[in-house]
Amino acid sequence: MRPTSAQPLFRHGISCVEIEFVTHCVRCGAELRQPSRGRRRQYCSRSCQARAYRARQTAAPARVRPAPRRLSAVVITRAAVELADRTGLDGLTMRRLAGELGVATAALYRHFDDREQLLAAMVELVLDAPSPPPGELSGWRARLRHEAQREWQLYRRHPWVLPVLARVRPPLGPGLLDTLERTMSAFGELDLPRAELMSAYLSYSALVQGLALLWASERTDRLGGPDDTAVDPPGLADLIDATARPTLYRVFDPQAWPPPELDFDALLSYGVDMLLDGVAVRQRTVTE
Repeated sequence: MRPTSAQPLFRHGISCVEIEFVTHCVRCGAELRQPSRGRRRQYCSRSCQARAYRARQTAAPARVRPAPRRLSAVVITRAAVELADRTGLDGLTMRRLAGELGVATAALYRHFDDREQLLAAMVELVLDAPSPPPGELSGWRARLRHEAQREWQLYRRHPWVLPVLARVRPPLGPGLLDTLERTMSAFGELDLPRAELMSAYLSYSALVQGLALLWASERTDRLGGPDDTAVDPPGLADLIDATARPTLYRVFDPQAWPPPELDFDALLSYGVDMLLDGVAVRQRTVTE
């Protein structure tokens, strides 16, 4: 940049000097005379400006904007199931779920009124389209054993389902109602009175859910807390005395501590068979 001609101006006795500068067009290199004031030019003509613009558009890589995530009730429900599987129900909050999905929390409430409605949708999702019973199943006992195993595996895969279903009024939907129909229709083969059928079903359901609760508690202790079965609890030998409590001593022998690990699958089979034996005996007694 170099100064060119200078022309002194005299106004009211004050000397003012206006100076022009010479630069070059950033496109073609031609000289540009720049005024002393105002915005400076970069191009000698509009054609150079247009060519420079086209060159920038060609050289610059196109910016690819990520497609906005399409939110739906199904997408939210699947993400909620995955989150609950990892963190349990305590870790399932609308705010945390929104963070997992990368959306504002308010966006979730466009699809679900509250967390309870979301839980109902989650239960329906994990109960949806159950596999049909094997063809060789025949008779009420075989059907009920199969349903117990199906429910047990559900709690093993999704432990958060247990506290949702183990209520006096669980969230009712087609999936849960279909499960109830299959189980109660198996008991229905015994032609039990309505009250007897309901009592038999509730006892059966409580057995499965109770063992699942015990399994979940054992699993939580082993994963998140100290293993208190590794050593003899203080004072156990004094509490389980062979003379004062002979049966407890035989079952929980302090000399053989820790006791063998529980086989919950075997416990379930044993408990269901024992309960169904009782139902069968009671049914025969009533009909005789």
